[in-house]
Amino acid sequence: MTDDLALLRRFEPVVRFTEGEHFFPMSAESYVAACDLLGAGPGIAPAVIVPAGELTLDRLADTRPIPGEERYLRFVPRPMDGMELARWSRSSDRPHFRAPGRLARVGLFARLIDAGFTASLLVRGRVPGGTAAAAVRRYEAIRAQDPTVVYHGRVIRADGWIVLQYLYVYCMNDWRSSFFGANDHEADLEQAFVVLEQPEDPSRAAIPRWIGCAAHDYSGDDLRRRWDDPTLTFEGEHPVIFAGAGSHASYFEQGEYVTPVPLPAMRPVHRGLDGLRRFWRDVLRQDDPGDLAAKVEAALSIPFIDYARGDGLAVGPGGDVPWTPTVVDDKTAWIDGFRGLWGLDTRDRFAGERAPAGPKYTRSGTARQSWNDPLGFLGLDKLPPPGRTPDVLHDRIEALEAEQAATHAAADAMAVQIRRAAAALPHRNAVMVQASGPTAGELELQIVEDELARLRALSATLSDEQEAARAALAKSADGDLGPPRAHLRHSHRPQPPEEQRYGRIVEFWSAISAGVLLIVLVGSLWLDLLSLWAAPLVAIGGYLAIEAAFRRRLIDLWLRVTLALALVGAIIIGIAYLPVFLIAAVAGIALLAIVDNVRELRA
Repeated sequence: MTDDLALLRRFEPVVRFTEGEHFFPMSAESYVAACDLLGAGPGIAPAVIVPAGELTLDRLADTRPIPGEERYLRFVPRPMDGMELARWSRSSDRPHFRAPGRLARVGLFARLIDAGFTASLLVRGRVPGGTAAAAVRRYEAIRAQDPTVVYHGRVIRADGWIVLQYLYVYCMNDWRSSFFGANDHEADLEQAFVVLEQPEDPSRAAIPRWIGCAAHDYSGDDLRRRWDDPTLTFEGEHPVIFAGAGSHASYFEQGEYVTPVPLPAMRPVHRGLDGLRRFWRDVLRQDDPGDLAAKVEAALSIPFIDYARGDGLAVGPGGDVPWTPTVVDDKTAWIDGFRGLWGLDTRDRFAGERAPAGPKYTRSGTARQSWNDPLGFLGLDKLPPPGRTPDVLHDRIEALEAEQAATHAAADAMAVQIRRAAAALPHRNAVMVQASGPTAGELELQIVEDELARLRALSATLSDEQEAARAALAKSADGDLGPPRAHLRHSHRPQPPEEQRYGRIVEFWSAISAGVLLIVLVGSLWLDLLSLWAAPLVAIGGYLAIEAAFRRRLIDLWLRVTLALALVGAIIIGIAYLPVFLIAAVAGIALLAIVDNVRELRA
């Protein structure tokens, strides 16, 4: 345990927060002591089982639910009412936050989708208004008694790797209330990983290779960066992480991130498009159209901004506040024993406003991969540590050579079989084969020929794979690890600063434009001012003109409208004179054929 703590302290990340952040990582003990433990069953209203002040980590682990009962913690027993919230919002000592308008960064369609998302909060389970503000007060009272900022650390050794897992417990996620994000929920459990190579020689020190973080819906390879990635920031041996304001999602680079949140209703559409893609590609043998589901999902996503500015409190070595570590493991009672939610259960059907489960289990009570299989969670289960890569490649080359030798032997034997079978068949010319079709012997011979072609193609592929493995072995022997970002599939980068500068007028218009468009559209139809087809054209045309004027793009808009009208005019002319165009096209083709044939005669 002492060695584990020393490793955790040696590489503990520095977490930099955004100015205006209300909540910082706290001990699970302090959080649980401030919570009520509630139980609820089908048709049974939630009831307090253990009140705040009496709940401890041991009691949380030991208090088992009855069959069919769901358990969850509640940090805020009573949200602020409207008057309290208004007074708190105007208080001078409250951290204030300012950011360019989120909706100014996206177009009309995304703004309409965002309006629908906001409306959905009225009918789905959500954290009650005033909860985040009440949570701020409760957290400030706890921090006045215990100002430490805590991570819960764990060390896992597997497959030549040492994984240092850092768990951060927040009492509240106030991304929606305080930073205009997607959701609020009580409790927030975030995590970071430092992955070390464990040398085969126990006298040598472990070597840091990767840093991993959990961020929203990213998974696998996209969660990690190699230690020599030039985009990373370090304080000595301590990697720097930038926490999203309110969401506490972790980022490797300082800045503001456009984070699209897919519509929950897109999940069945996603599955349907995936199935259509497989049918088109695998059954019909057509060219792969690409990930249609991802393209449609991106178009119908709701844009939010995660502010990871890093201009607020810095926690860790070289920062404003040091870490207070607590070492945990798989047998820690409160981690292993409690399978309920760590905050208010809103029963949100889309899960965004529900509290998370603990570090070891999901909301459904199943094992969480980030705890049970951290290497797989980070996409590292397929990679050996660099020091063991040569041995893996040697084994790979030997296996490929053996497979190729077996393939050669099988191909040679099959070639002999084909020659003997072909010699035994009666000779038939093409006319005879066309007249009566192939005989059974000829069909069997064709099958064997196809198999021989497959074996020879496989042999060529195995040769290519051996060359690639030998090249990788040579690079590994020279210590060349390859490009540090080659593993990334979706490299999430912050938005460039020049794309964040908008005037107040643009921000105001972006905030009201979707609503104004809908009001104008519905009003014109209700008052019978415009026809059904004219109303959308006028509303959208007016929106585009105002948007272009505010952004000083009227000339661009005029050019695009001119091009569009020209295209429409060309289509109309084409339809009106279609017979003439067809006759001219046929005559042109005939003339081209005559000229080409005459040139051939003169050659």
